[in-house]
Amino acid sequence: MVYFWSNTIWYILLGISTISTVIYSISKAKRRKFTFAFYMTLVGLVLFFETMILIVFKSYNYYPMIIHTSPFDDVLAGNLFSQFSVAATALLVAVLNLKNYWILILSGIYGLIEELFLALGIYSHNWYRTWMTLVGLTIYFWWAKKNYIKGLMRGIKPLRLYFYIFIGLFPLDIITLLWGFILSGYQNYTRNLIPDSVRSPYVAALLYYTFVAVIIISIYFLRLKWRWKSGVILAIYGINFIAYKLHILYFYNMFWYVVFSTISIFSIYLSIVLLDYFYKDK
Repeated sequence: MVYFWSNTIWYILLGISTISTVIYSISKAKRRKFTFAFYMTLVGLVLFFETMILIVFKSYNYYPMIIHTSPFDDVLAGNLFSQFSVAATALLVAVLNLKNYWILILSGIYGLIEELFLALGIYSHNWYRTWMTLVGLTIYFWWAKKNYIKGLMRGIKPLRLYFYIFIGLFPLDIITLLWGFILSGYQNYTRNLIPDSVRSPYVAALLYYTFVAVIIISIYFLRLKWRWKSGVILAIYGINFIAYKLHILYFYNMFWYVVFSTISIFSIYLSIVLLDYFYKDK
């Protein structure tokens, strides 16, 4: 509780603002299922980019003081509040079809929030600078608006749909499941993939997600018969076991190998089914 009023409360307020913005945006949308799916893609897009510059290139740090057992996991938690928030604002811009000057105003507001967080000491820059946020969000909000309207009016072509679903799986699975397993202590990834042993497991988790997601998206949209799908899924179990023996994946015991493999594979598959249905629903 010592850090709640100095650090955590600001992230909670950001979270409340995010939830309110998403609910309002979806309530105003003509196709609500499509809009929810697009929000997952917007979250995934910014998370995919931001976590890479955060994890690999060490751009900045967040201090929400939520996860006290692991400083870096606390940084990641703070990043989630930030990126879900900017994605919610991008959704608002898209659904309301706001004018371009609103894009500049909203980007500027985020620049002010970033400076506030810096002043409060609950966020810090390494090599990153606030002007990068202004430029990045201006492009991001414009992209969200353009592609949301295009998707509503013309539909989404297959290759673009595959990309949207792949990115949308990020908040649905890599955040909730792969990171969740790491936090549980029953499953983890190699610390030797990159020189930084603290960040290495998270890079490995991202690569694992990419590997499994691409395979399952492929077998889903190729409309393979279930015997072929079953063969591919069993092969993923086998690859996980080999990775376990090579100390690329770590499990508390063989029971957790089965639990992790089963949940990660079938959760991603069901998420693909859900996003595909939401994007195509009229």
